[in-house]
Amino acid sequence: MNRIIKRMEELLEFQNHRAASTNTLRSHQNQRLEDFLVPMEDIQMAVGNFSLDQLVGKGGFGSIYKGQLSELWQSRTVAIKRLNQSGYQGKNEFRNELELIFRFQHVNIIPFVGYCDQGNEMIIITEYAVNGSLDRHLEDRKKRGGLTWKQRLKICLGAARGLDYLHSGGGKNNKVVHRDVKSGNILLGENLEAKICDFGLSRTGPPNKQSTGIYTHAAGTRYYVDPIYQESGKLRTQSDVYSFGVVMFEMLSGLVAYHQKHIGGKPQYLMNLVRRYSAGGLNKLIDPLIKDQIDTRSFLTFQEIAYECISMNHKQRPTMEMIIDRIEEALDYQENYLSMAALKMID
Repeated sequence: MNRIIKRMEELLEFQNHRAASTNTLRSHQNQRLEDFLVPMEDIQMAVGNFSLDQLVGKGGFGSIYKGQLSELWQSRTVAIKRLNQSGYQGKNEFRNELELIFRFQHVNIIPFVGYCDQGNEMIIITEYAVNGSLDRHLEDRKKRGGLTWKQRLKICLGAARGLDYLHSGGGKNNKVVHRDVKSGNILLGENLEAKICDFGLSRTGPPNKQSTGIYTHAAGTRYYVDPIYQESGKLRTQSDVYSFGVVMFEMLSGLVAYHQKHIGGKPQYLMNLVRRYSAGGLNKLIDPLIKDQIDTRSFLTFQEIAYECISMNHKQRPTMEMIIDRIEEALDYQENYLSMAALKMID
């Protein structure tokens, strides 16, 4: 009954979010993508002519700046992604990301604000996530220590809901496979709510066909990409599920997938250790910063569904909807455990 009530509350929250979105800067309804073009001079003003002081991220795709738009755009604080013209995201990827994010409306997807394609520029503007990306929190011991097990479950739950939205059609008929799910592409809002970002590699496919694949050149980020997809080139929603499973193990261990850890032998990467302890002993990988606060049933529920996500048989991997149910179950166990612990302290 409690979970039913929670689902109803979550549905109400989502409906409120959608209603609020119609009152934001410019509602997407009945508007064209071209209506969201932000002039280059406005962007330059927002980021101090792309000052290094405004730079908040950089990679093979280009650079991300924090900026404040003019009053014409309600003085919004935004993230401005300026794609590198010689980077791995070209014009096709830029247009693909632009057209996808323009139509997304979900509380766990980073909101689209505008874009600029004047001259050779490829710029996408989104809401600025004040708490940055999840991987930054995991890499910083102080920030990681501030993430309780309950908060980590809620972040996983939010990210799972965002991916479920994509896989179920993303507001339209075609499902969307993100193709680059990782902790670096999960942003955290003011209240640590998860927001999926970066759709440059995303692909659309037929709706309601979970196992139907799209043949593509395998892409994604090393340590997160689905081995089956990498070998076959056949992209499915289950490929995102695998990558999300990696993120789940990152949250449990506090170790990002591309860092090594030493446990009774030579240093190994996270997923090697995860498979090493698949038959038992995964508790050795639990982040010591949260180990004493995890309810056993919560841990076991989370562990079970995370291992299902990384199954080497794609047909055995759960849907995002199934993952949401199991994370909710793990969260219920954890909340009950914390409530009981609080009552014992009062007694």
